[in-house]
Amino acid sequence: MKFFKFTCLFGLSLSVLLALLPLSALATNILANSGLNDPYLDIPGRTWNGQAEKIASGWQPFYIAAGTYDASNNAKKLHWMSSVQFALSFGGIDYHIEGNRAQNMWSSYEFDAGIYQQISGVTPGQGYGFDMPIVTYWRGPGYPDSDGKMFKQVGIDPTGGTNPTSSNIIWSSTNANDKTWVYMDVAATAQASTITVFARVQAPENDSFNHVDLDMVYFDAAHVAPVPATTLAAAINGTAVTLNWSGSGVAPAWSLKGYEVQYRDQASSTWTTIQSKNSTNTSGGFTGQLGRTYLVRARTWQQINESYQSGIDMPGDWREQTVTLGALVNGRVTTNRGDGVSGVTVSEAGSGASTTTGGDGSFSLGLSGAGNYTFTVGAVGGWSAPPPVQASLQLTSTPFLSFTLRPPDNVVGNGDFENDLAGWQVSGAPPATVANGRRSGSASLRLDDTSSISQSGLISNSYQPVLSFWYKVEGGDGNDSFTAHLFGSDGVTPANSFSTAANSDWQQVWLPLNLAEVYTGPASVEFSLAQGGEPQAAVYLDEVSLGASWGGPNDTYLPVIFK
Repeated sequence: MKFFKFTCLFGLSLSVLLALLPLSALATNILANSGLNDPYLDIPGRTWNGQAEKIASGWQPFYIAAGTYDASNNAKKLHWMSSVQFALSFGGIDYHIEGNRAQNMWSSYEFDAGIYQQISGVTPGQGYGFDMPIVTYWRGPGYPDSDGKMFKQVGIDPTGGTNPTSSNIIWSSTNANDKTWVYMDVAATAQASTITVFARVQAPENDSFNHVDLDMVYFDAAHVAPVPATTLAAAINGTAVTLNWSGSGVAPAWSLKGYEVQYRDQASSTWTTIQSKNSTNTSGGFTGQLGRTYLVRARTWQQINESYQSGIDMPGDWREQTVTLGALVNGRVTTNRGDGVSGVTVSEAGSGASTTTGGDGSFSLGLSGAGNYTFTVGAVGGWSAPPPVQASLQLTSTPFLSFTLRPPDNVVGNGDFENDLAGWQVSGAPPATVANGRRSGSASLRLDDTSSISQSGLISNSYQPVLSFWYKVEGGDGNDSFTAHLFGSDGVTPANSFSTAANSDWQQVWLPLNLAEVYTGPASVEFSLAQGGEPQAAVYLDEVSLGASWGGPNDTYLPVIFK
């Protein structure tokens, strides 16, 4: 948007200007009465002080009830006039930029209002720009400049609707500079053979004594024209993003001004400018962060010189792309009860890339590209880490990894089955440790026949001891049962149990012993699979631990645990 001030203006009448312009130039402004010049027409049902209010031919007035005083009574404190009608009514000057008139709108009360025009015969799929200078006067020209009071905005409804509150309208950003002509502009791609352009001003209650100070608006010298199409291409090399852009289809009588290019992190709402509209360079770039996704956009600007103002510019519509730098993995680090742990270091073994869990134990880690990676977590507060987890990362998807820390008093030996079945008692067909389909480390246990494994230990002064394990079930028909039992002091009656016959991906289960808040005594665990006929399920088991819950009556563990 461009700012400028006028104290006295002279210009040719609209009819003389049209006679001097070639047809190719006429075709570049497809508005009717773009200069908002005579003739002005009576607005049905609207009068002020005995005279009809006026609207420039080709245009229509509007107000938005939610932001306009006395809207239920036809907003009778809001008025539209020609610039000369307003000057004669209040003893001012006939204020305009070009031609012989400008559209005036005024009130001493709150309003959200403006003017609009429907334009037929446009080409669906073609971009169109709308540009109009607007000046506002908070409490009149004699009152000091009051930026931030009256907000100007222009918009395009690409479907041709006339409702100023429609969600279809593409609005420009707002501008609240007072007593200064501001060129407001916006662009949109037509979705029908008719589009509608809106010029809008919002003004609050001005609080003048007896409402004698007027909030004034002038609209003038608008342009609507086809705008150039922009192409945008992105190339990624590690953290470097190289962009190339171009524009085509500058409207007749207009010339290329430049290309505006921006980017932002998808998680942020703030755009960073790579190149302003004043440059015609066609390439550039930025350096981002691995694992982050960015939005990039570019648009082409065209400009025209008029007798009353040179360098009037108009934007094309934005062309956007999404780029992801490298691969991203998300995940969470928890205790044996599934509570998140903050402040844990998560690392990728090969690259050394690392991050720290936050809030609820969650983390995100970016890598340089797609591939197979190995991830580890650090120990914290006396709790030990599980074996490394391997994952295949793609640029088009983000895997989620879960890590369960082990309690300091874990009494299960070889719970990760890295040493085959050492430390476990087996009944029935011996299960096998497998690398394919494993959850972590180098192996998981696979039970595929009726069998069971068990292990016993002695727990000493353990705070709310918990059995934790990960499992998944494949190929079951609902008749096969996988069961986990946790036994206490008698070793006969389970203190807690879990059973399922449903197929599932890897899931964590935790079973509290529930015998005492602080328990000392024997404890044992048993896992079994009972096959119910063909087809037979296969159960994978990994990361078995039995030990205290985080915290305790006399202990404080840092970092903080979040549910």
